Amino acid sequence: MDLAEIVVVNENRNETTAGDVTVFRNADAACSWLEHWWVEDGEGSAFTASGERLTLGVDNRGRVIVTDRQATPDGARLVQNWLHAAAAAVLGARRAKAARGKIILSPSEGRLATSVEELVTYVGFTA
Repeated sequence: MDLAEIVVVNENRNETTAGDVTVFRNADAACSWLEHWWVEDGEGSAFTASGERLTLGVDNRGRVIVTDRQATPDGARLVQNWLHAAAAAVLGARRAKAARGKIILSPSEGRLATSVEELVTYVGFTA
């Protein structure tokens, strides 16, 4: 898994707080999914899973594009926090379903993953 290729988008204007966190296989998939107004209105942030900040823009056709990648000192920690929050939400929903008899949790779901690789795998890819 190449963490420098995976893109994590946080739909929260305050990037230090996890909002709706979505994971994409690469920047092209993230850009295709995002709307131009989301970028123009500054609705959130995008980083690689390795912690590089992606600067997003909109081209003359209204498509979302990556205009820059920047090393960010706290980027890796920030992304890990976002992914941990997303994984906690997924696990909470799965536990609620299990309590209603809708699914069976695996024994490994008793604890949250800790590494970025594990968290990306648990949260899953959107596109």
